[in-house]
Amino acid sequence: MATVLIADDDADHRDLLTLALLRCGHDVVEAADADAALRVVEAGGIDAVLLDIRMPGTSGIELCRLLRAGPATADLPIMLVSADVNGHRILAGMDAGADDFLAKPYQRAELAARVTALLLRRERPSSKSAIAARTALLAARAAVPRPVAVPVLMELSRTA
Repeated sequence: MATVLIADDDADHRDLLTLALLRCGHDVVEAADADAALRVVEAGGIDAVLLDIRMPGTSGIELCRLLRAGPATADLPIMLVSADVNGHRILAGMDAGADDFLAKPYQRAELAARVTALLLRRERPSSKSAIAARTALLAARAAVPRPVAVPVLMELSRTA
């Protein structure tokens, strides 16, 4: 079965995710922060990554961005799993390259289905072109300057 990395600073959350994934037949590797998770991924053998958004130091969103930027990890399936369901954070995570988002608390069956879907995307041969397209999209998004709110001053002319 697949090896899934869980990166979450909360030991209880890691334990719950680990138990659910072991019951699905997956091997699990745990990391308590983004730095440890990055070392695990760089060592190889990871088939999918589940990231908490809020971790001390480097956030899960920033770790996702780092993984997408690396050639060896650019197409690694990544799912954010977080209790932080702020729309801005979810969009920031997807913009950073996450494949999916799962809100805590979650149902074990939903977790299993989403992890299975993540792994299937990686195994499909046609997904290589989709990954290339996604990489191009992320590069294009990064190249476009973000809009800055600037007050518009207009001169008003009076006609009499």
